[in-house]
Amino acid sequence: MIQRRRIYEKALPSKDAQKIYVFCEGDDREKNYFDFFRGMSSNLEIIAIPPYNHKSSPNNLIEHAEHLFEGESREYTLDYSQKDIVWFVVDTDEWEECGLIQCLRSYCKGKNDGKDYPAWNVAQSNPSFEIWLYYHVYENKPNDKEVSSFATFKEFVNSKISGGFDSTIMPIHIEEAIRNSSANFESDGDNPSLYSTEVHNLGNDIIKYAGKDIQLKKKTLI
Repeated sequence: MIQRRRIYEKALPSKDAQKIYVFCEGDDREKNYFDFFRGMSSNLEIIAIPPYNHKSSPNNLIEHAEHLFEGESREYTLDYSQKDIVWFVVDTDEWEECGLIQCLRSYCKGKNDGKDYPAWNVAQSNPSFEIWLYYHVYENKPNDKEVSSFATFKEFVNSKISGGFDSTIMPIHIEEAIRNSSANFESDGDNPSLYSTEVHNLGNDIIKYAGKDIQLKKKTLI
């Protein structure tokens, strides 16, 4: 059996560790990415949650969140006194055209009413989460002509990153991704423009609590 390289020993979160809950639209890629940071720092507990039963629309993500936090058999408790954070990570896809992403943003806004910090948040990528992965390697936006030669944006990104994006090691470059994504970010109203992503905002939350540990782990790879 092939053994994946382990670049750090897992650390148990401390009693006062910051909790970040990430609801992923995708079943695997997004969850694998954020799982990389689990145990990275005792200051951060990150919980990546895949869609329930492969139902990934913004409405389904809302329903899943309400079940996990507010249902009779809820699994998690959002502690506002400890500044717990929830992020919904979604692709533009057809959800924007249907108005479902705006519904998700409105839902988060309503959940934040009366709170002293933005506990509920949306990180939308246009066209997909892969643009966030792309910025781990590249400083500038993709070229339209080059992208159009591929059937999907995912195929394009896989072609640009030798061997494809490896979630067992490449998320260590999150600081570069934050810098590149932020520098290239543009929006059209509430939505990111093509080849823009809001995931750098979530990345900043991760860096805020685990940045020093990420830098230390990264040095072991150099």
